[in-house]
Amino acid sequence: MPEVTGCIDAYFSAADGVTQLRNHAQSYPLKIAKTFPFGGGQLGVYVMDASPGIMAGDRYELTWRFGEDTNVHVTNQSYTKVHPSHKTGWDVPRPSAQLQRLELRQGAYVEYMPEPLMLYQAASFCNETIVELEPGSSLVLSEIVCPGRTHRGERFHYARYQNTLSVRRDDELIFSARQRVEPQLETPRSMARWDLYTHLGTLYLFSDRTDTGLVEGLRERLNGFVPASAADSELYYGVSLTYKHGLAVSVLGYRVGDVQELLDEAWRYIRTEAFGKEVLRVPK
Repeated sequence: MPEVTGCIDAYFSAADGVTQLRNHAQSYPLKIAKTFPFGGGQLGVYVMDASPGIMAGDRYELTWRFGEDTNVHVTNQSYTKVHPSHKTGWDVPRPSAQLQRLELRQGAYVEYMPEPLMLYQAASFCNETIVELEPGSSLVLSEIVCPGRTHRGERFHYARYQNTLSVRRDDELIFSARQRVEPQLETPRSMARWDLYTHLGTLYLFSDRTDTGLVEGLRERLNGFVPASAADSELYYGVSLTYKHGLAVSVLGYRVGDVQELLDEAWRYIRTEAFGKEVLRVPK
């Protein structure tokens, strides 16, 4: 297991409808760059990586603790770039890893929406996300995975990608997902999971407010959606309820911008219809 080379540990609290970053610790190259007051009492938090990205042998750990009735939007300033894990002269590969922990207390509303993950050629990366929810809390979580630097001809040239997500609510496991892709063993685009698509995106909502009505309304909204970046874009997506207290939007596409636009549309619908919040424009 790689040693920890960068970490963030942050705690948020709320009083009189105002959310604050109460305390935090961080180590280079990760840092909380800025916090901004967004509309509706929401606090915007930006994470910065001062290095070129996740290098061979790196391990990042991010722990986020959201107190009762906090209202937070967390994102980062740019793509998470995972560099090659095996270079000439190395006896063995040096894989990299990231662990994210999110703890939401009662009444907390959190949007955790990082920029896409970019897997460079020969990258080997393991990402694990652990979520702990209390009843009455809500989490919007998004993930987008790129097959490589497509403008340089990198499509599934990475060595390995492993991703796990587990969500517990009141100590009960309500959602678990695992994914492992090793393109050198089996081409993802030749398998049913990807077909000919290259980019994968997912948006989750874990909340007491998920129900069949919300899912049906979201499906109808997305059925009429056309990405502004490309009217000829082709996307393959679906919306479904999870086992308990959740829904998932999954999308496959050929361009990262198209995938982002569809997930953003789903996010806007969830904000307005499930929580009565105004549409949020996040400056980057």
